[in-house]
Amino acid sequence: MQYDKYLFISMIIKNRHKNKKSIFLIIIFLLIMHLSGSFYNLYVISKFNITERLIKSYGYCGMASYGFINNIYNSFNINENILILNDNPNFSFNNSIWFKYRPNFKTNKKKVILINNKNSIDFIDKNRVNLIFKKKQYGTYRIIKKVSNCFYLKKYD
Repeated sequence: MQYDKYLFISMIIKNRHKNKKSIFLIIIFLLIMHLSGSFYNLYVISKFNITERLIKSYGYCGMASYGFINNIYNSFNINENILILNDNPNFSFNNSIWFKYRPNFKTNKKKVILINNKNSIDFIDKNRVNLIFKKKQYGTYRIIKKVSNCFYLKKYD
């Protein structure tokens, strides 16, 4: 019985160095996870669905306006590419198109989503506007939906 007790104590002393090393590695790993924001990212992924995360990243009616574009496509059951004009100075190209872009489909220019710009619209009356975007004349459009500085327009015939 005494022999087992001494053997156990000697094993603990020998393994103490291994235990310190393991604890040190675990602490380093947790520190790296904390500094990189991994715990928060795991929380966000588990808490919010993909649409909510995209709206949080790209905005509803500002920045790239994923929320407004998604709302228009879902509300009006749009199954085609439509012209999306985004005049946000933070983007070097119009990247809002790619949220709902479908390859092998033509772009319908009779429907327009205008984002981040009230300066491109000359109001003719309450529901009709003349669209001039970056010095290019697009014609007369009817306002279907408006949220702040985001517009969904259809060609006025």
